[in-house]
This record gives sequence, structure tokens and C-alpha cells, in this order.
Amino acid sequence: MKALRVKCGIFLYFCVISINAETVPEPADYRNSQYRAPVPETLKGAQVINTPEVLKSFIAQRNPLLIDVYPAPNRPDTLTKDTLWIEPKRDTIPASLWLANVGHGIVPDSLIALLKNSLPADRPVVIFCEPSCWHSWNAGKRAIELGAEDVYWYRAGVRGWQDAGYELETHTPVRP
Repeated sequence: MKALRVKCGIFLYFCVISINAETVPEPADYRNSQYRAPVPETLKGAQVINTPEVLKSFIAQRNPLLIDVYPAPNRPDTLTKDTLWIEPKRDTIPASLWLANVGHGIVPDSLIALLKNSLPADRPVVIFCEPSCWHSWNAGKRAIELGAEDVYWYRAGVRGWQDAGYELETHTPVRP
């Protein structure tokens, strides 16, 4: 019996270490590298939505603005005006705005203005990207700093929505 208690104690010890290893603290500032990595479970000033079912219900009840912040390439500055540029496409949650690149750690003023001008004063905003994606955490933090008061961060992102069997629609990014 004593051997079983020791084994259970060792097992619990490693479980606690494993859980603590996955806990990511909120940084004081924006994440500027390794955007596809474990993210905090919280975002100070925002509510967190963890599951697609909760998001679907929230959409039906509160009609939030959905903002997808998945990054996308910009038109290269070296292209001449007469060179064809085809905007990237992304399958995302229906009725979303795809504000590509507003979740980078350092963004130009034009992208900050794009996000600020997109934030509604009269309804909640849900910001998302993909699971374990710092772009959405950064963009949520930025939205709060820009004065948004009803911010939600959907951690499971487009992949979580799709894995739950919900429909996606194709978008191109909104540009400044």
C-alpha cells in the first residue's frame, strides 16, 4: 500500500509540473516573435472564449463584431502599379473582418488606425486567429489599449471553429 501511495505521489508531482510547464504568463508588452507558441489563458481587460460552442451562442445572443487577425503578406513595394497583385484568401468564421497583421508586436500607424476605426462603440468585439497564436492575444491587448471596452478573445481560432463542424467563408484581408 505504501508503494502505491509513493507512486501516486510521484504521478501527481509530475502532473503538477506538466500543468505548470504549460502555463504561460501574460507579458507586460506585445509578443514580437515566435507567434505560433503557447499563449496565456487570460488577457487582462478582456473576456476569454475557449470553445466554438460558446462562441456560436455568444454570436447569436450578442451580435459581436468578429475580427480575424491572421497574418497575410502585403503587396510588395517593389511591384509597379501595373503589376497584377492577387490578395491572399482565407477561410474564416462567417461575417468576420480579416484585419491581417494587426496582431504583430510592432505595427505601423496605418494598421493601428485600421484596427481603431474598426472597433465598434455599441457592440462587443471578438478577436481571434488560430490556436496558440500570439497575433490574436496581441490584437486583443491593442484593442483594449485603443479604448475598446467589450473585448473577447477567442482562443480556439478558426481551426477550433472548423473542427467543431461549423461553416467557414472565404475572405480577403481589409487593408488600410
